[in-house]
Amino acid sequence: MKEWITDHDIRQKVLAKEFHVTEAALSNYLTGRSTITLDVLVKFAKRSGLSMDYLVGLSDEPIPPMPLTESERQLIEHFRTLHPTQKELIVKNIAIMQEQNQRA
Repeated sequence: MKEWITDHDIRQKVLAKEFHVTEAALSNYLTGRSTITLDVLVKFAKRSGLSMDYLVGLSDEPIPPMPLTESERQLIEHFRTLHPTQKELIVKNIAIMQEQNQRA
C-alpha cells in the first residue's frame, strides 16, 4: 500500500479523510503498527484497482481477474480439454477474426 501511495503521489491525509480514519490510524496501518481493518482494505482496493488477494499476499497478480460470463467460463473450460494443436488453431482463427473486425 505504501508503495502504491508513493508511486501515485497521494497524500496520506487525503486517503485518511477518504477512508474515514485518522491520519495516525492510516499511518499505523501502513507501517504495520496496527492491523488494517477490512473496511479500509476494501476501500483501498477499490481506490487503487488492486486485488484484495494481492493486498493480503495471496497473489502476485496486482490486477483483479476479469469477470467472465457463464458462456465465457464454459468456453474456457472446453478450450482446456482440447489437444494443443486444436488450441493453436483456435487462437489463429481468433486472430484472423480480430483482423477482419479491425478492417470493418
